[in-house]
Amino acid sequence: MFENIMKFFNKLRKKEEKTAPNSKEAAKERLHLVLMQDRANVSADFLELMKQEIIEVIKKYIDIDEGAIDVRLTNKENEDGTNGAPALYANIPILNIKNEARKIEKKQEEEKENKQEENNNQKKEDEKEEKQNKQEEVKNDQQDNKTEEKSSDSKVNKEKLEDEEKNEDKETDKKEENIETENKEDIAGEKETKED
Repeated sequence: MFENIMKFFNKLRKKEEKTAPNSKEAAKERLHLVLMQDRANVSADFLELMKQEIIEVIKKYIDIDEGAIDVRLTNKENEDGTNGAPALYANIPILNIKNEARKIEKKQEEEKENKQEENNNQKKEDEKEEKQNKQEEVKNDQQDNKTEEKSSDSKVNKEKLEDEEKNEDKETDKKEENIETENKEDIAGEKETKED
């Protein structure tokens, strides 16, 4: 583990020699890093592996200057100015955003719009279907009402016919009675004429 830390610091030292000519400050920074790594329980290999994975993910979407990348652990300063918890610091210069990333964004937006349009279309279809169902219900209710009216009309007509038949039967019975009465009177009148 010590060798890994030394390799890490050698890499940092090379970068820092370019950027920090003051060796005292560089040593102080390296010491801070060692202390932070110990406190965070992070090895140099782990930090390097994390750095590479972060770079790989970022490179999918943007072009970066790999030579100028700076990933390190730092101490986050508390409000009172004392060193606080360790923090991961990453300075990754962006050269260009890839078209693929833009295409992915556009595709996601299009998918979102298509999904929203599908939802709207489905909602319209559901409303249309519901409207048709209501119209069919109204139509069925109207047909039921007409059937009931016809049924009631036919009952009324049937009753009228039955009443008319009864009236006709009564009239026929009265006519027959009148005829019988007349026949009896005729017979009685003939008997009287014969007796006389």
